[in-house]
Amino acid sequence: MSHTKDKIESDNYLLIFIFISLGMIIISIIFPFIINHFFSNWSVSGTFGDTFGALNAIFSGLAFTGVIVTILIQRTELSLQRTEMQETRKEFLLNRTTTLVYSQLDRFERSISDLTIIYNGKTYVGNDAILFLDDNKNEVYHPIDKTEEQYTAEMKEAILKLLKIYSTNKSQIEKFAHNAYNSVEVMKRLIFKTNLEADQLNDLKNLFFVNIGFINMGVIERMSEVNELEFKYLLAEDYTKTQLEVGVLITANIFLKSIKEFYKLKLTNENFDQYKAKWKESVRNDY
Repeated sequence: MSHTKDKIESDNYLLIFIFISLGMIIISIIFPFIINHFFSNWSVSGTFGDTFGALNAIFSGLAFTGVIVTILIQRTELSLQRTEMQETRKEFLLNRTTTLVYSQLDRFERSISDLTIIYNGKTYVGNDAILFLDDNKNEVYHPIDKTEEQYTAEMKEAILKLLKIYSTNKSQIEKFAHNAYNSVEVMKRLIFKTNLEADQLNDLKNLFFVNIGFINMGVIERMSEVNELEFKYLLAEDYTKTQLEVGVLITANIFLKSIKEFYKLKLTNENFDQYKAKWKESVRNDY
């Protein structure tokens, strides 16, 4: 858009120069005849040839006009070059940031590949582990015709089933959560420290999580959710009966919750500075 505007301005300067030049040429042609018409007495007006001496000022003005137009054109060209350089720098920055996003995506995917879940004598590794956890999310719905007591009982049963899976794989889940968290933290640093537009940064964030996939993110969200719901629906006697550890996912959820919050974040021009300041504060507190 700015390139087209600058080109139009440059063309306008050229047209101005052409019109002024034509005007000067026309004046230089008719000037002697005008002088001859009004001052036909040569003893008063001097020789006809001397009238051309008065044209020196006109040609000097023409040359000065040319210099001014040239300066204006050069200024426009310099402005155009600066704009192009800025656009080139932004394009380079966007490409570089995109490359870094994909490198963190590879890091996140490696954390998935390293995940090992063992349950009922079977071992699930990598994507198979994620699919197993996805198949066993035990989500509970609350339709209108279901009483609160029924819903609470079903939630308790679902949470206990999931905690049995998570408790036997606690160290693996914590390792996965920590590694995945590290890649997302680098993503946050890229997003909040890169000098790009908010919509571009939001697109890069979405690109990262779209490539991770909704199944992987669904498993992460469910594990984080179970940790938060555990203390709402389970009683002390439930832990005694099942011999489950209290707060199996507390450590893992420190990392999983941060991933989940960044995943749901929608960056705009209006809220970007607010989230950036919040991120800076969290980084400062970490150190």
